[in-house]
Amino acid sequence: MKHIKNHLPALILLLVYSAIAIVLFFQVPADTRLPFHWDIKGEVDGYASAGGALTFALLFPTALFLLFLLMPYYSPKYRDQAERFEKILPKMNFLMVFFFALINLYILAYPMIGDKIKINFIFLILGFMFAFLGNFMPKLPRNFFIGIRTPWSISDEDNWYHTHRVGAKTFLIGGILMMIAGFVPQNSTLAVAVFILVLIAALYPVLYSFILFKKKVE
Repeated sequence: MKHIKNHLPALILLLVYSAIAIVLFFQVPADTRLPFHWDIKGEVDGYASAGGALTFALLFPTALFLLFLLMPYYSPKYRDQAERFEKILPKMNFLMVFFFALINLYILAYPMIGDKIKINFIFLILGFMFAFLGNFMPKLPRNFFIGIRTPWSISDEDNWYHTHRVGAKTFLIGGILMMIAGFVPQNSTLAVAVFILVLIAALYPVLYSFILFKKKVE
């Protein structure tokens, strides 16, 4: 019961968001094609039907919520460090539902506000999400489902700890760069350069985990 109570804020957020998403859906003409994918320049390069967008908007955040809520029942590592998990999982649950709710609401509202806004909201939201996730990285217990899950970090507590310490910094840097990209004009070379830097920041912890492994075996 305490576990469920800890996730109550995320559940309330999910229910409120779902109600808003359904209301927005009925404001969109049935034949409207909504943006569903953006390229590295920030341009829309994929569309979905209004019904398809709403289905995704409702199912994906719900799946994320359940991923965190049900972790005690499917993660073999949970019971070993239940107290540590309970300190961080409800916060991460709320955070992930919140940011993906913002993205989906932006998609559903795009026909009404898309052309009036000159900044890239998707990049901004993802940037904030990366930065906040970086803050959680060092506190995340070793597990098979959430975090920087390389073969070397999962199999070694020390590797997991140091990899996530580095990941905290690179995710923060990547998040800030992505927020900057949100204000960069679309189709610009600078937008592509920023995206490449974000990709490097996201992948570097994986390389770092391997380097730690090689140092230990040598």
